[in-house]
Amino acid sequence: MDPASRDEVFAGLLRHQPDAFVGAVSPMGLCVPLPAGLDVGGLRPIVGAQSALALVVPEDQMIAVDAWQRALGQGVASCLVHPVAAPAEVVRLHLLDLTHRHGVFLIFLTGLASHPEGQSLEHEPIRPRLVTVHKDQVALITSADPEIALVLGWTADELTGTRALDLVHPDDHQRAIASWMDMLGSPQGEARRVRLRHVHRDGHPIWFEITNINLLADPAQPRVVAEMLDISDEMAAQEALRAGEKLMRRLTETIPMGVVQIDAARRIVYQNERAARAIGAARGDVLGDDHLNPILPGDRPDVDAAIAAVLDTGADIDVEYGHHDGRGLRRVRANLRSLTAESGVVTGAIICLTDVTEDVQLRDELKQRASFDALTGCHNRAATLSALGAALAGPGRTRGTAVIFIDLNDFKQVNDRYGHAAGDQLLTHVANRLRGAVRDGDVVGRFGGDEFVVICADVASAGRACRIGESLLSALAGGGLEVAGEHLLPQASIGVAWGDSATCAPDALIARADTAMYAAKKTRTGRLALALAQ
Repeated sequence: MDPASRDEVFAGLLRHQPDAFVGAVSPMGLCVPLPAGLDVGGLRPIVGAQSALALVVPEDQMIAVDAWQRALGQGVASCLVHPVAAPAEVVRLHLLDLTHRHGVFLIFLTGLASHPEGQSLEHEPIRPRLVTVHKDQVALITSADPEIALVLGWTADELTGTRALDLVHPDDHQRAIASWMDMLGSPQGEARRVRLRHVHRDGHPIWFEITNINLLADPAQPRVVAEMLDISDEMAAQEALRAGEKLMRRLTETIPMGVVQIDAARRIVYQNERAARAIGAARGDVLGDDHLNPILPGDRPDVDAAIAAVLDTGADIDVEYGHHDGRGLRRVRANLRSLTAESGVVTGAIICLTDVTEDVQLRDELKQRASFDALTGCHNRAATLSALGAALAGPGRTRGTAVIFIDLNDFKQVNDRYGHAAGDQLLTHVANRLRGAVRDGDVVGRFGGDEFVVICADVASAGRACRIGESLLSALAGGGLEVAGEHLLPQASIGVAWGDSATCAPDALIARADTAMYAAKKTRTGRLALALAQ
């Protein structure tokens, strides 16, 4: 756009946007005072911004950059942005090249409805991160950037003649002096860097990384140039990290579990006291055989595989194992969780170790109670039926299953004559005799009261099932027990049934054995009788 056209655009903005805000920008993009000879009518000035970018929220800065590039090439541009002064609003940013008349570009903000009428648009000055200070050979400040007032609260004039050490936090004086003396002994043009806390005018500390450049041998202007970089945010982040690490270490010492951190090479990076006692390792040791040998041999492969998997694949793995320590055999649950870098590469793992011995004992006790009869130690009714279902439906079953139903005869008379304690002794005696007569893997269950059921899987035929029943008869016939001075022999009726999953359901097989038992009870001629279901 030619200069005359740009002048017309300026006149149109003054005429049609009386509520606009206006500011001046150098060709470098930095805000400068409005030229003295420029008449902007009643437009309100933009105050305090360092550049046009400082007027808009960070998310819109690329939009403003694109508009600035168009203005440089075409003389005029505009865009819609969210202003820092009112981030929820959308305003139009105009850029106009008036360098042909006043040596500057003008920026206009239009549509900012929320700003009070008649007030300028003021922006909080942006505090610079880097300022430069000049010092003499005894560290007296001879000059400073004007922006230092935004950093330390004192103006450059106020700091001139001040000893630089007086601005340093008292706790950092020794480090400041040592660094200064090191710099004085360095060759011309070399620099020494030091991190020091300084004290703001209002009393709060500010961290600087100071680079002192030795130019004292410069004949024209002997000086030390100090570049002061504000690193307060970095040091605050480091302090927060250290505080977080300290808190986590304190927490790991209070929780009731061992915590171990290993790197990708299985080297121990951290462990709390509980873990150190449990595995007998020191920080820096490689977690290996010396620490894992107390694990039960049968469980060791699972532990080795879990550690390898969490480091190789990053998978989260839980494993339980037996472990010998000074208290004997303990059960331990290890929760392994991978640690990864931002790239996803596994850098190590956290292992949490919990002694679950009591939990395992309780779990086993509950399992025992849920599956076994408390008096006789036999499987209870539910567990017996479950075992029968498993025997019939087991994978690869090619032969049948035998069910032997045992009912004690005249058991009520035993209770009535000798008492219930004697009856309990008789039940326990019968259970022991039955368990001693069956094969490994066969199940002896107490079905209720004085009834017992034996489940025998993988039985070739009904004849073989009958022979198992006869062996149980022999076991019961072979011995009795002494009760109240008398020798008591068990009396029982036994029914035997045989079938397979193709021809018989569990309930039907139990019913057939029960029917055979009643047949034996009716036809018995002695204290023991057996019948085979047809």
